[in-house]
Amino acid sequence: MPPDRWLKLTVRFSGAEEEATETLLALGGSAVEEAGGALVTYLPPPDDLDSLLSLVRDRLAGYSRTSDPQLSWEWQPQEEWETLWRSGLGPRRITPRLIVSPSWEDFPVGPGEIRVVLDPGMAFGTAEHATTRGCLRILDRTIKPGERLADVGSGSGILAIAAALLGADEVLALEMDEMSCETAIGNLARNRVADRVEIRRALVEGGGPLSGAPFEGIMANLQSHLILPLLQAFISSLKPRGWLILSGILGEERGQVIFGASEAGFRLVETDEEEGWWTGLFRPDSDRR
Repeated sequence: MPPDRWLKLTVRFSGAEEEATETLLALGGSAVEEAGGALVTYLPPPDDLDSLLSLVRDRLAGYSRTSDPQLSWEWQPQEEWETLWRSGLGPRRITPRLIVSPSWEDFPVGPGEIRVVLDPGMAFGTAEHATTRGCLRILDRTIKPGERLADVGSGSGILAIAAALLGADEVLALEMDEMSCETAIGNLARNRVADRVEIRRALVEGGGPLSGAPFEGIMANLQSHLILPLLQAFISSLKPRGWLILSGILGEERGQVIFGASEAGFRLVETDEEEGWWTGLFRPDSDRR
């Protein structure tokens, strides 16, 4: 169950934003957003607020180019947070047939259309973020009925659910955050796909194949520095004619991801770009397997 209040932490500093984001996530923050030139995240109530703030300052100081980071905080009641959060979400048409709609919206679906019903809670994964939309667009064009897939870093479960509704027979959704797993399980029930999607709490690391491999397809909407160490595991987890969707990648980072994927044995076959974010569809390079 979520706590009755959240610590809303706002960080202003000039420095390595990606490393700062990862620091906040590692300290227990929810998905980090940019707002007014600052980084904002929500954390469960700490046992010792002063110690937490001191720890955040110390860890971020190494990434700052100028002065020490400036922190501000406030308590956000759960009910108030949910009201503010819901006010910014609405139905979104992602492709001609694929629609994502929050659970509290009654959105009519026409013939041949597919609606993903979502209540993301504190988990990452709504159609409000360009990386998710990029994944969904490529997924809609790529997936074939009957495929068996893996979703690495599933968050709210949006990609795994969409895959099942688009025809996948089985999806293994891997997520390390306990609260995100709980949210995803609820979303499976809302979309009536719990018989085809398994939510498994797990930390995915590089090296050998993913649990349950081989798969026809893998989805990974993660940041680039998390993707790169996993590419060898992805290539060893796919069938020869399989596919891999990578997202969560800034436009300026796509070069290193494409290079890393090529070194692991993939070839790039399709791309999607929106709002400075890049998504790529890769397939195993048959000449290198």
